[in-house]
Amino acid sequence: MSKIITNNITPRSGSSVGLTGDLTASGNITGVGGTFSGPVSGTTGTFTGNVSVGGTLTYEDVTNVDSVGVITARSDVSIADKIIHTGDTNTAIRFPAADTFTVETGGSEALRVDSSQRLLVGNTSPRSNAPGADVGFQIEGASGGPTNKRFTQHIFGSGDGSGPYVGLAKHRGTSVGGNTIVVNGDELGGIYFQGADGTNFKQGASILGFVDGTPGTNDMPGRLIFSTTADGASSPTERLRITSAGAAIFKGGLAEKYENAGTTLGAQSANPLSDGNVILFTGNESGNKTINFTGVHATLSNGETVSFTAIITPNNSGVINVVQVDGQAITVKWSGGSVPTAGASGQDIYTFQILKTGTGTSDYTVFGAATNYA
Repeated sequence: MSKIITNNITPRSGSSVGLTGDLTASGNITGVGGTFSGPVSGTTGTFTGNVSVGGTLTYEDVTNVDSVGVITARSDVSIADKIIHTGDTNTAIRFPAADTFTVETGGSEALRVDSSQRLLVGNTSPRSNAPGADVGFQIEGASGGPTNKRFTQHIFGSGDGSGPYVGLAKHRGTSVGGNTIVVNGDELGGIYFQGADGTNFKQGASILGFVDGTPGTNDMPGRLIFSTTADGASSPTERLRITSAGAAIFKGGLAEKYENAGTTLGAQSANPLSDGNVILFTGNESGNKTINFTGVHATLSNGETVSFTAIITPNNSGVINVVQVDGQAITVKWSGGSVPTAGASGQDIYTFQILKTGTGTSDYTVFGAATNYA
């Protein structure tokens, strides 16, 4: 074997140095650009220019590829198992099976999209309907086609059966004790809120259900019902029904809060809708008064209405003669055609019906009436 010992190889002008065999180096290979038709092996190769590979570039026994910049792939990037975060093997995107990928954090699976196109958060597989088994959030696609809106329970809360937790009952089913709710013989799907005892998901539950509607339309009446027995064996009691026409039907008594202002209307002219629709003022009023109902314009839409009742002590002097809606004075259509007079004693009770007739701040019609209760 012959050797060439030199510090520099310089080709003649317009020529190049060609090697038809292998080039083997025990030190570094450094170049400003070059083409090698055979294999190049050595401890380190450094190129200050571009390196072009026409075939396949294969790394033998390489455990890491370190790039100080962005790696751009013009087509697919193929990996054997997972993508990990630098320095954190507990955080990874994994491809454990065909048509499935998962996201792992803290060494545990946090999210899965499986081959059935289900998104499972905190679950490695679809959960059972037992309350004690359901933790986190689960979405499953419909089965049986788009006309059969069948879903399993979706649970937020405790997985040890102790509750409380929130779930979504499936639209159709066969069992009262499972995850089907029955009201007056009708199967009910909806949202329920489990109490502290998780032995039966209907125990102590408040359930907002949707029944009797046509899937895929806006005709979806709803019911608000409550369980009446500890074991959930009996059908829950219906308290409120919203019909497809938008009417609310209360199955029990209706209690309404009122605001005890603790002062006179003269001292508190602004009265928020959020404080209640009935306001009791105390103390003797005197002279003409303005009442301002606030929080109305932002709440009502065109075609909606709200009513207020104001109770004052007139003392033969105090009278409400101006009504404002969020600071905008509105002409009142008074019962009898004129502003009422103050009662001599007792309380005067004013009722106002406010109708929103447009979108502007003055687009209101107000009807008012007053009655003296001595």
